[in-house]
Amino acid sequence: MMRNGIRLGLRHPRSPSSEPNLGVDVGGANSLGGLRALWRGLKSNTALAALRPIIVVKESNTGLGMQLRLVAGPLADAAAAAKICAALLESQRPCETTVFDGQRLAMKAEGSPASIKPAPPRRRSSGKRAVVEEPPQKPETALSSLFTRR
Repeated sequence: MMRNGIRLGLRHPRSPSSEPNLGVDVGGANSLGGLRALWRGLKSNTALAALRPIIVVKESNTGLGMQLRLVAGPLADAAAAAKICAALLESQRPCETTVFDGQRLAMKAEGSPASIKPAPPRRRSSGKRAVVEEPPQKPETALSSLFTRR
């Protein structure tokens, strides 16, 4: 776009030629707690420290369920993603370039133990316990005493 003889480098924010919204898939887990633990272990990596973790839900390879994946980003370009993946793969960690689109991973659980108040202790009944009375026994006769077990 030209304005007063000056070329403006304006781009539409969602155009494909602008930021590609790339991220790196750094692993998966069966629960949100597992993803949080994975991120805590990985964010010591200086390349990942400045990135945000998100949750991506994907269909499993077998097609029999869903997978929770941890994606870090956003990254400016594919070269930055490739550089991070090269470092992770060198340290025997899985990594794959992917689209940075998903749900933010909150590092504190919604119902974290610090925010949950413990339930009040249950009070035990101080009332009398029920007494079970045995039915009165019939007096033994000579014939019944032969057939009863003692």
